[in-house]
Amino acid sequence: MLALVPTTHAVAHADEQVDVALALAVDVSLSMSPQELEIQRHGYAAALLDKSVLDAIAQGANGRIAVAYFEWAGSSSQRLVVPWTVIASRGDAERAAAMLTAAPRTARGAPRSPAPSTSRQRSWTGCR
Repeated sequence: MLALVPTTHAVAHADEQVDVALALAVDVSLSMSPQELEIQRHGYAAALLDKSVLDAIAQGANGRIAVAYFEWAGSSSQRLVVPWTVIASRGDAERAAAMLTAAPRTARGAPRSPAPSTSRQRSWTGCR
């Protein structure tokens, strides 16, 4: 996980049940322009804050989902931007969106951190 992750956001724990575990794997390869990269990030952030999305999350059996967002540009270039984070409220969504939009752009094509594992880093169970 990245050191810039604030301690005030809801990180998933083993005893939490979530309705959906959503891993957002985003292409940041050289085939994407800087403008397209910004559109992607801001689009995902806007989606997390959308009322219909928040209403759908609230209507789930557990009323929360877990989301992780990572960018990749090949087998040796991945970067975890938002670690597994539980979203159960607008405040949770705002914190995740803030992490997403505040993180520096990924250096495309340059090696970054090892590929994030969507199985090893999550320690909770989901309904679906």
